[in-house]
Order: sequence, then structure tokens, then C-alpha cells
Amino acid sequence: MSADAADEVEAFVENNIAQAAWAPTDDAWARNERAKAGQHDADLARIALAGSGIDLERLDALAADRAAERHSRIKRARGRAIESSAAVGKWLSGLTPVLPLDPETMNVILDRVTFIRSYAGEGAVTASHVGSLDSFAKYRFEKSASMTETGTARLSFFTLWRNPRTGPIVANVGPRVVANAHLSVDADWNGVAAWFIGGSEARATIRARTTVHAMDSSISAVVSDVILGSAGATGGFFGGDDSTTLAFNEFIPGSGVVVPGQAFILIETSLVTEWVVTGGSVNLDAGSGAFQIEVPHLIITITG
Repeated sequence: MSADAADEVEAFVENNIAQAAWAPTDDAWARNERAKAGQHDADLARIALAGSGIDLERLDALAADRAAERHSRIKRARGRAIESSAAVGKWLSGLTPVLPLDPETMNVILDRVTFIRSYAGEGAVTASHVGSLDSFAKYRFEKSASMTETGTARLSFFTLWRNPRTGPIVANVGPRVVANAHLSVDADWNGVAAWFIGGSEARATIRARTTVHAMDSSISAVVSDVILGSAGATGGFFGGDDSTTLAFNEFIPGSGVVVPGQAFILIETSLVTEWVVTGGSVNLDAGSGAFQIEVPHLIITITG
């Protein structure tokens, strides 16, 4: 296989990585049953309260009105984050060190990835570029749900590499990851229902994860996984929200993997969004303004 055989590599990703099966559990059914039971409890409680003289409609209208103001505030905060994204990007670029022209023989510098992709239902790449010390993607992920849903979204930078030696080695793979993005979550208002049921929730955690895939088998190994940021909110009566700006530029060292002589490995550096939503939404914006995700280079340290 040639290291330039992008079509063959992309086919490998589609067949062995993108289509990975989930465990066949009944968790989704159990979550939906809990949600329906909770809504039934709330309906019964409203009927009981209706005869007490409390104006339930007026209270819900108050919660809805305040939620509209909260959504306006969320929009303003996101706009300010986008406006400052260029300044954040400039600051992040100053954190990337100049690579040595002649690295030590045990270190291999990969100055570009092979290709970049997202996955169905896991956000969208709106623009991307692969170049020497300049591989990046603009990416957005949004998810909303009325009942409890949980999942993972992934943006992946794939790099194909071949062990140049005839014998096996241990390769420690590390990428430099630069993340300039804005994460926000919004938990819906519940009004009077919040007095009786658990209510809404929206949470998300962003990770930078590096996985090494063996091209001659289905074996994969996660060699590094770090949290870049998180946000979480519960709804209650009025609703709730949370947000954070990701401004990250670090080299992330990874644990070693054995690579047979002359064998190919596929290195996946991914931005992973782990999320859970019950009546709310999650929004990761890595595409507006100067927001983007970069993997400018990788370093493989060879031993053995």
C-alpha cells in the first residue's frame, strides 16, 4: 500500500471505523419510558393543583417569558465569543513552537494529516485544509432533544504512516492540537412541571483523543485522551444555560504501540463531543469567525 493511497485509506475508515457497531442495549427504551412516566406524573399533579386556585398558566407564561430573555442573552454571548475568536486565534498561534529542521533520529515529524472527516449525525465540516503545518477544519455540532438522549460526536484528522524499519518498533504517537471554539448548552424551562419531575438537562464534554488503528487488522488502541472543556445546565422552573470558550494549544504525548516492520498504521486525532440532553440543546461552534480545529503536526518517537 502506498502512503498516498488516500482512497484506500478512506475506504478502510468507512468500513472499519465509521461503521463501528454500538452495544445492543435497551437503554434508549428505558430512558423513554422514564420520560413518559414523569410526564404522566406532572399531568396528574397539574390536575390536582388546578382546583387549589393557583394560576398555573400564568406561572408557565412567566417561565416562558424569562426563557425568551435568556435565549437572547445566550445569542449575545455567542456573538461576543465569535468577535473575539480572531484575537484568541492569534494568541494560540503564538503558542506553537518552531519545529527543529533536523529532528533526532528517534523522532519522526509528520507535518500534515492525510485527510479530515466528520460522521453522519455527528456534526458537519464546513471547510477544511490539509497542508504543511497547516491542517485545519471548521466544524459545527448541534443537538436538541425533548426526551433523554445521549451520544458522541466526532471530528477526525487521519494520518497514514509506515514503519520504515524491517523489524518491529514501539511508536509513541503525539499530535499538536489547537482548538479555538465555543461550547454552549441550554436546558429548557419547565415551569410548574419542575415542582414534580426531574426536569430538563443539557451537558457536554469536549475531548482530544488519539487512536492508532492497525491497517492489517481491526485492532485499535486509544493512546491519549484529554478533556478540553465542558458545560452543563439543568432547567428547573426558568431553564438554565452554560457556556465556555475552548482556547487550547498543546502537544499531547501518547502511550506506545508496537508496529511490525514495514507495517502501516492509521493515526486518528479526533475532537470528541460527549453529550446528554433531556429537553434542551448542545451547540459546539468551531466554524464561525476565526473558530477552527487544527492539527498542525504529529511527532512519532521510535524505540526498539
